[in-house]
Parts: sequence; C-alpha cells; structure tokens
Amino acid sequence: MLQLHRVFCATPWELEGERRRFTELIGEFNETRALPHQVLFVPVSLINIGDKRPVQYVIDENIEACRHYLLVLTDSWGPEQRNFRKDYLLALQCQADPKLPMAEVCVLHKRFPSEPALPEGFPTPDGEFSTMDQFVEQVTAFLERSLAALTAK
Repeated sequence: MLQLHRVFCATPWELEGERRRFTELIGEFNETRALPHQVLFVPVSLINIGDKRPVQYVIDENIEACRHYLLVLTDSWGPEQRNFRKDYLLALQCQADPKLPMAEVCVLHKRFPSEPALPEGFPTPDGEFSTMDQFVEQVTAFLERSLAALTAK
C-alpha cells in the first residue's frame, strides 16, 4: 500500500527558482528512491500568491496536514504579504502535537556572499547553500533522512 506524505516548502518571492527545483526534486526522488519503498512525497508550496494573507487559513490547514515542513530563507521572514514567521511557528506546534502528522521541520538558509549572518531571532538553519547545486544537495539529504525515518518503522 502506497504511503502519501505531504512536504510543505515555504519560499520567499526571490527564491522561486528554488521552489520550482524543489518540486522537480520531489518527483525525481519519488521515482528513484521513494516509490520502491511504497512511499510517495507530495510537494505543497505557494504558487503565484503575492499576498498570502487572504488565504492564510488554507495555508494553515495545509501545514497541519503535512508530515514535513521545509522553510527556505534568505535574510528576512519576508514582507508582510508573504511572511513565513507564523507559518514556521505553526509547523513547530504541529510537530509537537502527536495527533498531527508533522514529523520534521527543516530550515535552509540561502547565503549570499555579501550577506551578514542571519538576523537575531531567526531559527538556526539545518543547512546553508549559495548555489542551486548546493540547494539540491541539501533538499536531497532532507528527503533521504525523511525516507529513512519512514522505512525504519
């Protein structure tokens, strides 16, 4: 029986390339690694939503229904219209609630050469990247960990 596991990927506007690559990576990973174990990861992300506030309730419902939450940050939580701070906090609450499927919350930070360290109050990233190849490595490692946890049960 195929197990479906939703993965929410939160990205700011300037990381649309990474969001798209995330979706492609999920498909590739499913095909080569997850499906032989009867696991299917389903990507969830914001597509063409400039202002997420009018649909925040639906976003919250999606986060609550996901097994994994991947937050990809640059140097801020995002503008008011597309800010992910409360979404991240909700994902942590979901992870702490045994009645919900959230098993892992992961933060990746895109570091630009001229950028100082993350601002105070940001979560410590689980990984950093500067290039798309490094992003692919980080997401693949995240998916490998997730699959290993699922298949160990």
